[in-house]
Amino acid sequence: MRAAKLPVRESTLRAHQRTLETIASPGAWWSGEDRIAIVEEARSAVNCPLCQQRSKALSPATIDGDHDHNGELPEAAIEVIHAMRNDSGRLTRRWFDGVMASGLDREAYVELVSVVASSVVVDTFAQGIGATITELPMAQPGEPSRESSAEVAEAGAWIPIAAQGKANILSSLGLLPGAVDLFFGAFNESYYMGTTELDLQHRQVELVASKVSAVNQCFY
Repeated sequence: MRAAKLPVRESTLRAHQRTLETIASPGAWWSGEDRIAIVEEARSAVNCPLCQQRSKALSPATIDGDHDHNGELPEAAIEVIHAMRNDSGRLTRRWFDGVMASGLDREAYVELVSVVASSVVVDTFAQGIGATITELPMAQPGEPSRESSAEVAEAGAWIPIAAQGKANILSSLGLLPGAVDLFFGAFNESYYMGTTELDLQHRQVELVASKVSAVNQCFY
């Protein structure tokens, strides 16, 4: 991140750099190379003509076509990345079932969501303070660990969630503890709650966050 027009905590810069470095390392279901490709796809998805057509349609399912992409990831992954990045408010269970039917593992889906969401936190924070988007690090070698949590439950969600004692936003990624850690490693240092360089009070931060969430039709 360079040439920010607004002051930024050093801890935030470090956290965002750690997030990208973690993404560049092998995860539970995707390699470091795959995870970097996921972020690159998320960044380029904002200019996808098919997504732009779908965003204007009454229902995205009525518009057929192919996403613009670089061909490095499976088609199911491309669909998830583009849908998350451009039209997340209208994702449905039918859409999810279609993605799963195309061969994407549920663990792979959870990690994909975490990587995309974490990279969006880093990128939109940079854009919001008037800085350039950080270049991605080199992917690190190694194989995915294939580790997932056994402490999950079927609770009516699209995927198994953390079994108990966690807020929804934590539970939703509970199938892969690393996915939770990745997202909140980026998010916690980006959400300026107390004393900040901008001198906003907690309630003022919440007001801004609530307004942005409403404009973006964020369910949570």
